[in-house]
Amino acid sequence: MSVTIAFLGSGIASAQASPPLPAAETPLRIASSAFGERVEIEIRDLPRPRAEKAVRAAVEAILQVERLVRPAGRDDFPLGRLNGTAGGNAITVDPLLLRLLARAKDFCIWSRGAHGPVGGSLYTLWGLHQPAAGRPTERALAEARSKADCEDLGLDAASHRAQLAAGSRLELAGFASGFAVDRAVEVLREQGVRNAWVQLGNHRYGLGTGPRGYGWKARLPTLDDPSLPDREVFLKDQALSIRRYDEDPFIIAGDHYPSLIDQRSGLPPQGIEVVAVLTDLGIDAQALAGALMILGNREGQMRLGGLRPKPSVIWLLGDGTGTPVVATYQWSRLQTVH
Repeated sequence: MSVTIAFLGSGIASAQASPPLPAAETPLRIASSAFGERVEIEIRDLPRPRAEKAVRAAVEAILQVERLVRPAGRDDFPLGRLNGTAGGNAITVDPLLLRLLARAKDFCIWSRGAHGPVGGSLYTLWGLHQPAAGRPTERALAEARSKADCEDLGLDAASHRAQLAAGSRLELAGFASGFAVDRAVEVLREQGVRNAWVQLGNHRYGLGTGPRGYGWKARLPTLDDPSLPDREVFLKDQALSIRRYDEDPFIIAGDHYPSLIDQRSGLPPQGIEVVAVLTDLGIDAQALAGALMILGNREGQMRLGGLRPKPSVIWLLGDGTGTPVVATYQWSRLQTVH
């Protein structure tokens, strides 16, 4: 797959301005795309040749994850190949895919089966990759729910092997983008980068101290009520994911549904407009944002107490027709600005 990168420019000065900063202090900013979303990466405090090499490696790492998680049944799409072996013997899988599957399964268990990697059949019924002809019947939902148990996916880290139960289907749309951000950050660190910003759609990571030494500024969801100010947080070796109820919705017979499924009921969640999660890893932030939109703030807060490190979470509760109610978990400890 070819990589298209647009260098957005840096350190541009007029002829009358002061001399340009040394290359080691000049930020490099690029834009690309993956997962149907915009990718933005900024690198600071590195000479431009090294920064360009690092940024290309980071974009390729994101694209590698994109290739890994395609659910189609081709041998060069590892997740699709695993889906094609459902009901058969365990097969060897790519180590990166195994890491992703293991973390997604952890969240399946943590959420008591509400959000995990084995909900592919349910997501197919609701039209994740191809439009659904109609709202799923209860019979179809019941059958798909029976194939979405966390333990339908068996993993063996020692042998790099995975096994999928008969009739089950994997889907990693709720986990892969955050994992891709983490992979980009890992690659940047390997390339000697210590100060960088990575964003893929609504998932972002601030590596290091940022432009002014206190982290990378990230914008939070905008509230329609003018009395509630926009806020921003500073990410310092942290990830932030934001999930909206109207993000890439399922559209069936003109009706719009959130593109998340509670795998216990087989139905999309209701009552939550936005969830924002700040924590240490991109995959954890994305997975929690999805799970907490499904679980809601009451069940979600009960389950969050057992996590370490503790994430910071904000829910906007509502149905999209009025001013949302704000609920938070560990949010007051963050440094925020108006």
